[in-house]
Amino acid sequence: MAYNPFNIFRRNQKALFAVLTVFIMVMFTLQSGVAGGDFFETFSRWLGAKAGSKEAVCTIDGHKVTIGELDGGPRSLQFRRVMANRFMFYAARQTVNELLQHANSQRSSLSDAGRRMADAAQRAFQAMFQLGSPEFQRFVQSHPLGQQLAQEQVQSMVLGQQMVDSAIDSPNFKEADKDVARAYRTAFALRRYLQDGQGEQYFVNAPNRTRRDLVDFKLWEKKADQLGIHYTRTDVKKLIQTDFFNFFKSDVEVRKQLQNTPGFTMENCLDALAAEFRVRTAQTAVLGQPGRYHSAAASVIPFEMYEYYSDQTSPATYELISVPALGFVDKVNKEPTDAEVNELFKKYENAEPNPRSETPGFKEPRKIAVAWLGARGDEPYYKALATEQLKIGEVMAKASGALTVPLPGGVATWTAGAVAPLGLKEPAVDAAYAKYADEFRSEMQFKYGFSSVTTRDLLPSSTVKAGAIAAMVGGFVGQPLAGVAGSIGAPIAYEIRDRAKVGLPLVIGAIPGPGLLSTSLAGLAAARISEPKPLSIGAMRPELMKLAIDNRAKVLAFGEKGGRDPGPDGTREKGDFARFSEELAKLTEGGKPKDPAAVDKYIKDFIATRGIPMSGASTAARDEWTLEDDPGLLPLVLAQKESLERSKGAHGLGGDYIPFGRSFFWTSDFDRTTFRPVRGPATSGNYQPQPYPPNDPSSREGQLHFLVWRTEDIQPKKTNLITARVAVVAAWKRLQARELALARANAIADAIRTSPSSDPLLFEPVLNQQLFDLKLAIRNPKADERARKFTMRNVAPLTPSLLGQLQPFSLSESNDIPYPTLEMATALVDNRDKPAKTVLVLPDAPKDTFYVATLMSREPKRPSDFTTDVYGQRGSARPIVEMYREETVKKYRESVLTLMKKEFKYEETEEQKKKLDDNTKSGGRGSDD
Repeated sequence: MAYNPFNIFRRNQKALFAVLTVFIMVMFTLQSGVAGGDFFETFSRWLGAKAGSKEAVCTIDGHKVTIGELDGGPRSLQFRRVMANRFMFYAARQTVNELLQHANSQRSSLSDAGRRMADAAQRAFQAMFQLGSPEFQRFVQSHPLGQQLAQEQVQSMVLGQQMVDSAIDSPNFKEADKDVARAYRTAFALRRYLQDGQGEQYFVNAPNRTRRDLVDFKLWEKKADQLGIHYTRTDVKKLIQTDFFNFFKSDVEVRKQLQNTPGFTMENCLDALAAEFRVRTAQTAVLGQPGRYHSAAASVIPFEMYEYYSDQTSPATYELISVPALGFVDKVNKEPTDAEVNELFKKYENAEPNPRSETPGFKEPRKIAVAWLGARGDEPYYKALATEQLKIGEVMAKASGALTVPLPGGVATWTAGAVAPLGLKEPAVDAAYAKYADEFRSEMQFKYGFSSVTTRDLLPSSTVKAGAIAAMVGGFVGQPLAGVAGSIGAPIAYEIRDRAKVGLPLVIGAIPGPGLLSTSLAGLAAARISEPKPLSIGAMRPELMKLAIDNRAKVLAFGEKGGRDPGPDGTREKGDFARFSEELAKLTEGGKPKDPAAVDKYIKDFIATRGIPMSGASTAARDEWTLEDDPGLLPLVLAQKESLERSKGAHGLGGDYIPFGRSFFWTSDFDRTTFRPVRGPATSGNYQPQPYPPNDPSSREGQLHFLVWRTEDIQPKKTNLITARVAVVAAWKRLQARELALARANAIADAIRTSPSSDPLLFEPVLNQQLFDLKLAIRNPKADERARKFTMRNVAPLTPSLLGQLQPFSLSESNDIPYPTLEMATALVDNRDKPAKTVLVLPDAPKDTFYVATLMSREPKRPSDFTTDVYGQRGSARPIVEMYREETVKKYRESVLTLMKKEFKYEETEEQKKKLDDNTKSGGRGSDD
């Protein structure tokens, strides 16, 4: 019988399976997560480190410092420092929890004032936690509500800490209150310290990321030796308690957390902590600033601080010309070979197309079809219905004596009648007039607070005085220009006279004298009599009735927007558009029409009976990136662009920029717990109308209100080369066109650089000419739209936010730069102080558009700006003081290290310097790692 290798397996399968099971368990154990990585990662790192562990990186006092000594394994300086920092980090975190538990356990013994203090402290602690969260900071920068929520958190944090300090210092609080307040104060201090660290790095005075950090640490150890600074393990335990204000009760839990750290024993940890405390003490002795941060007692020189402020905040202005690769596709004068087409398709057949990506994608993306309708609320149908309802309401109000006008269909207004005299003639007009009179009085009180009078300050009553009308009519009959002057001058004269009538009695009544009280009361009465009065209801009636009809028509169409009390059931009046959406939902099931003919008929009948002026649908199902190209959606695209007039500029001022297709394919929200943006595919189903645009419901006067709904939703699917060949060829040509676009961008940059003048006013025409020539060379209408010139202002390391505070410069998505990169923002900031006419060529994220950025000017901040922004009560640049101190401390520390290197004969070769610099640039991972 022929030999069969599987016979051995069948005879010994139980033993083999047992061995295999044990082997898998061993592998799983070795792969389980331990601090610093699994066994295989640690072992491979150890082998790599072992190979180069004897390589020297520098020399200190004749001793060669090797890679193995710094970060070559569990006995290296870096590993020991990680162990020490983790111990203190976990201990600090445990101490904070114990402090909070202690404060909560004492709540029953607190006074009422103590409980209020404790509640405020708890809210402050939560606010501190959120403000220190990177997710929350990203949320603040990206979400419209971010700045508001940040302000609320800051206010909670400041108030809580103030109440804690007040409780400790006040004699009116019980001792139990003070004990809890001290616990919260200590928790605040430790939490701030933990947030200011780098991950689990507790000793922030001595970083532990790169080999240069470790070399610096060894220099400070040499200084500690020189100063005779030494600590025993007993000393270290006392120092730990001092750091935690004697609230650190037990290290049992911390030991459990550290038991998987390579080389951890409590003795080794105490020895590593001794080194950290020695370095900290040496820094205190040399730098002169005690405490955990050891920021050094650097002197603040006002002029140098002004220079720092000016450098960080002086805004530069760039003009940018965008050069789209799409405009050069038709200039690619060759076709790809079959081999090139096959290779490109195979490489990206499973990727969906995404214009943010540098690489193409040939998988069929999700596609949708959209239908829409739009109205203004002033259509004859709604106007006629509003007029009829107002007439019915007037009759019913006269009969019942209702003060407000009850209107059919209105929930709140229908039930909110109040008893009133039966003599009311036109309650709708009376209600509108009462509102007008209230607004008039508020406006008068506001405007009469200013001494100067201009045309914008005129009250309506000043423009209808007999003399003002006569001046206007007489002027226009005789000399037109004089009529213009008279028509403006006469109302202003009446306004000044009326203000004098009101103000003079008040001034005279305030003059001290025997009858001061009676004089003051008489002056007040005279002023009240002289105040301008609202126009009469007779003069306002036609306008008020027209306004009531217009407003009612919009409510009938779109419902109530707010500002009015809801009805007894808590709802507001629905509009016709809301009822349309509800009815359409009833006619569908699972995103599909129950009866397509019935749905189609309902939509057509709604549009016809209401006289809806605009409606339409996309001509085909399209993906997120090409949806806006559909001619059937042009009105929606225009409405969306208009809503973006108030969107973010190129670096973050204004509301959010939302590309057209995004709101149809994705939902966007945020988690108030984690403060992370939450994004997911829009899957609400077809035939469910939503207002559009999503970030601007077009509620401004005269604007169209749109409803949009999906009619088709096609999910992504794979395709084949035959179907995708056209797209593959287009993508190949697009890749070639990038090179042509880059060459054109460089040519534009060279033309700007070689222009004869460096005066922005004189080389501005050069930019315009280059844009004109670029547009002449582009024949693709879509690309022609993307080739544009725009201005970017306020380019500086620190720029003003919406709230007027300073924030780091960044580039956000915008209509001008849809796909910005960090490198673009860095280049713009780094070149801000170069001479005018400095030109940069900057690619976007997909390298489909190249931006030619020309530095136009930079406006240095003046000393008066410095005084106002930094030291003013509401100065936006007040954090500059602390930032300047940190920068000064950094320079001071570097100068001290330079002196220490000379003192301890520090040496490094050019090759060693390069390797240390490379390790620093990579964040601690050099070429030999």
